[in-house]
Amino acid sequence: MMLDPCTLSWQLYGINMATEYPVQMQVILEPVGKPWVSVDADGWGRTQQLTETTEFDLEFDAQDQCCLKIEHFKKADNDPTTAVVIKQISFFGISDPKFIWAGVYYPDYPEHYPDKQLSLPGQTYLGWNGVYELEFSIPVFTWMHKIKNFGWIYG
Repeated sequence: MMLDPCTLSWQLYGINMATEYPVQMQVILEPVGKPWVSVDADGWGRTQQLTETTEFDLEFDAQDQCCLKIEHFKKADNDPTTAVVIKQISFFGISDPKFIWAGVYYPDYPEHYPDKQLSLPGQTYLGWNGVYELEFSIPVFTWMHKIKNFGWIYG
């Protein structure tokens, strides 16, 4: 039985395609008051009450698509003094405001609130309870290239 060249190369040299890629992210959140937050990305997660500007260092393996979720919760509807500000999102030490602006904030408005927008793209200030979601593709460097509009790429 004769093996095709790809199978032969893989068996002889261990050549195969990576299906998971490492991701290193850093998220910096600044509290207004003492908000509760949950930060989650592809199984990495942490929940805490913020009392000072906090860095979340995330390292995980991902494939195809990934979603960073920052949830602001436990805020009373009548509390104007509590919020979360997303100061920075970086990948492998590379940061750009466009990374934050690529996300969408889904606030949970109080029932009596008259003008409910279901989603707010590009928000960095999370005043209501709700979830900010940033979806990015893997490998993340290709996604960063597109977000920063560096020009045409293969793909």
